[in-house]
Amino acid sequence: MQRLYNILIIIPALWAIDSWSSDSAGDLNWLLGCWESTDGSSREVWVRQSDEQLIGFSVALAQGQVVFYETLSIGIDDDGNAHYTAHPEGQPATVFSAETQRGNEIEFINPQHDFPQKISYRPEGDQLLASISLLDGGNSILFDKVRCQQTQQ
Repeated sequence: MQRLYNILIIIPALWAIDSWSSDSAGDLNWLLGCWESTDGSSREVWVRQSDEQLIGFSVALAQGQVVFYETLSIGIDDDGNAHYTAHPEGQPATVFSAETQRGNEIEFINPQHDFPQKISYRPEGDQLLASISLLDGGNSILFDKVRCQQTQQ
């Protein structure tokens, strides 16, 4: 299981080195890289696939075992609008539209989705604050993340 966990760091990091771009996809370069919860129970990795798309992978762990994972993407459509797609394990993908983007903060919404209806990301110092909630802010869950630390094998 540790090997899978380490792959989440190594492969995207190598890919990001080769595909780095400095402007576009909503200028979300601050999101790129590996982020982990302060208690080590989850990781989220973002890399740039193209000027118009970031791809990500999120994993949650309990006692060293993967208990949840999802693939993620943020893309820019032909009209210049950003969309966030989450594809949780065993479920269909859900698309969220960018509602607001102010500086280094972006918020995506999908009022028709059961939960979450709102997903937001913003850097704060050396941390990444992510949250999910209902459209009105109810049932809010905050994810406080820091840059991933190197792991030893």
